[in-house]
Amino acid sequence: MVDLASALANILHLVEAGGGFIIPLFIASAITGAILLEQTWYSLLAGRRLKKLLIDTQTWQQPGGMDMVSRMLQSLRQNAKAAESLQKQDMELVYSHFERRISWLNTLAAIAPMLGLLGTVAGMIRIFAVVSAGDIKNPLASLSGGISEALFATGGGLIVAIVAALGYHYLNARHEAHGQELARWYESHRHQLRMQ
Repeated sequence: MVDLASALANILHLVEAGGGFIIPLFIASAITGAILLEQTWYSLLAGRRLKKLLIDTQTWQQPGGMDMVSRMLQSLRQNAKAAESLQKQDMELVYSHFERRISWLNTLAAIAPMLGLLGTVAGMIRIFAVVSAGDIKNPLASLSGGISEALFATGGGLIVAIVAALGYHYLNARHEAHGQELARWYESHRHQLRMQ
């Protein structure tokens, strides 16, 4: 079990090393992690639901969960007698809801490096201000120590951006695959669904 006091001390050390701009990066990393966990879980549930549906078409009538495929099937159940265009429109609304959720990862992937760079620039300004204002015996040592501290923000921003970008592309590919598979299933069974 991780000691809470030492974990907090490590976080405070990172904030000191990276400056105040490391805090927005911590928030961005927490949001990235939360979205990744939530949407990966929903994507796994959607894949399982889709496999069941392809094995047994009658499972479309069973109530499902909160994943994309279950919500699309729920929309079909509610609009079973509606026009085909309305059914497709409702399914596209569900798809776009999940697409918007993962698009936050793309936004975070774009913003995180800029936050890191902003932290580095702010740190460099602070370092040069201290060096130019004071009578420092070894300015090179002061600069190199300060530069390494300032680069913590850049490194943190790049890590958050890489994780968010990879997560976005993975989840986007899975959502598209699930959506296309469900659309093919719908096209081959739509007349049968209206009869039930």
